[in-house]
Amino acid sequence: MDRRTFVNRLLVAGGLGGASALTFNSPAATNSLTGYKALISVHLSGGCDGNDVIVPIDSAYGDYIKSRPNVGLKKDALAPLSGSFLGHTMGLNPALKALIPLFNSGKLATLINTGPLVKPTTPQEVLAGTAKLPPFLYSHPEQTATVNGWMGDQDPSGWGGRAIEAMDPVGSFKSPLLSVNSNQSTLVLGQRSKIISASSYPSTSIGRANLLDSKNQWTQIMDALSRFQSPNQVSAEYARTFKGIFNDAQDLALAAQKVPEPSGFGASTIARQLAMVSRLLSYYKTSGASRQIYSLQWGSFDTHTNQRGVTSTPLGQDTQLSDLAEALVSFQAALDQTGMANEVALLVTSEFGRTLDEASGFGSDHAWGNHWFVMGNAIKGAQMYGAKFPSLVLGGADDAHPQKRGYWVPQISSDQVAADFLTWLGLPSTSLSSVLPNLANFSTKTVGFMNA
Repeated sequence: MDRRTFVNRLLVAGGLGGASALTFNSPAATNSLTGYKALISVHLSGGCDGNDVIVPIDSAYGDYIKSRPNVGLKKDALAPLSGSFLGHTMGLNPALKALIPLFNSGKLATLINTGPLVKPTTPQEVLAGTAKLPPFLYSHPEQTATVNGWMGDQDPSGWGGRAIEAMDPVGSFKSPLLSVNSNQSTLVLGQRSKIISASSYPSTSIGRANLLDSKNQWTQIMDALSRFQSPNQVSAEYARTFKGIFNDAQDLALAAQKVPEPSGFGASTIARQLAMVSRLLSYYKTSGASRQIYSLQWGSFDTHTNQRGVTSTPLGQDTQLSDLAEALVSFQAALDQTGMANEVALLVTSEFGRTLDEASGFGSDHAWGNHWFVMGNAIKGAQMYGAKFPSLVLGGADDAHPQKRGYWVPQISSDQVAADFLTWLGLPSTSLSSVLPNLANFSTKTVGFMNA
C-alpha cells in the first residue's frame, strides 16, 4: 500500500482531517487569555425558512397568511412569546415551542433578518441595481461559505479559523478548531491551522489498531510511525502530519471513553451531534484547551416543496425544527449539569432565508435575509435583535425582489454577529477588521447580544 492510500484510509477510519500540517509541530507557548470558552455553530443546511420560524400574531399575521395562504402556519397553532418585540407580539413555529422556556429565562435570543452583507444595503438599492451584493447570492455552497467568512478562491478560510490564528499566532491553543459530522468546514478553516474532524459515533480503533491499548501491536506500529525522523522535508512533514492525526484520534477515543454519554438527548442526527460535542467540551477543557470553535452542519431545509410535510422523505421543515429544538434544550441542560454553561455559546445559522410567497410545490424558494438564534448563559437573551421586523407584504417597503416575492435585505450582517462572539472569545477589537474585512464598512461593529 502506498503512503497516500494509507493516510487517506487513516483519515476515514479515524474520522480526522487536517486542513494543513503546519501546526502539528506548533511551538509550546502560553497565551494571555485565561479560562475556557467555546463557540458552537450549528448551520441549518439548505436555507431554513425564517418566515415560518418567527411569525407576528398581531395584525401583521394577516399580511403573512395572505402572502402564503397554503403553506402558512395557522395562527392558533403558533406558540406565543410573552411581551412585545420590535413593535409586534410574536409566536414561534409550534415545532419550536420547547425553546420558549430557554427564551423566557434569558438563555436564548433571535437575530431578526440576518445574513451576509458587503456593506449596509437597502431594498431600494437592490431594486435599482446599485447595491454591492455578496458573491453568488442565493447559491447554497457559496452562501454557506460566505456566512462562515469565506474570502474567495484566493483565501478559502473562515472567520473562526482566522480569529483563532489572530488570538494565538504561535499555535499554543490545544485543539481549537473542530468540525463535527460536516462536509462544509469553512468556519473553522484557518490559513495555516489544522482541523479536527470528529464523528457523532467515535471509534476507538483505526483498522486493527486499538487507540486505547498501548500494548496492541498495530497501535505500537502507528505510534512508531508517528515518531519517524528524516532529514528529507517531505518525509519529515509526512511524519508530523501522521503524528497529529494519530494523537487527535487518540484524544477523540479518550473523550468517548472518559466522558459519560449525557442524559436527555434523543436519537435524531442533530441530537447525536450535540451530545458528542458536550462530551468533547468536557474532555478538552479538562485536558488543557482554552479556546475552541466547533462547526456543525445539519438538515435538509431546501423546502421548495412539501414545506409542512412531516412524514415524507425528505422531511419538511417542521419535523426538522422539532428535532433541533429538542437537541438545543438537551445541550443547554448538559452544559448546566457539567458546570460549563457560562463558558459555551451557541449560534444557529442558515445560508439564506426563503421567499415570503409560495413556491408551486407548497414550499418556498431561495431568498436572502433570515432569522438566526443565539443561545447560552453568556447571551443577553429574551430579546429579538434588530431595528425592525420586516413588513410581510409582497412588494412592500422591505421587499427587494423585482417581481414582489418577498426577499429581505439583511439588517444585521453575519460579520457583525461574528464580531460579538469573537470579542467574547477574546479577540482584540483591533483585530476585528483583519478577521472580518467587510466589517470596516459598518459604523456599528457588533450587535450587542453578548454579556461582558
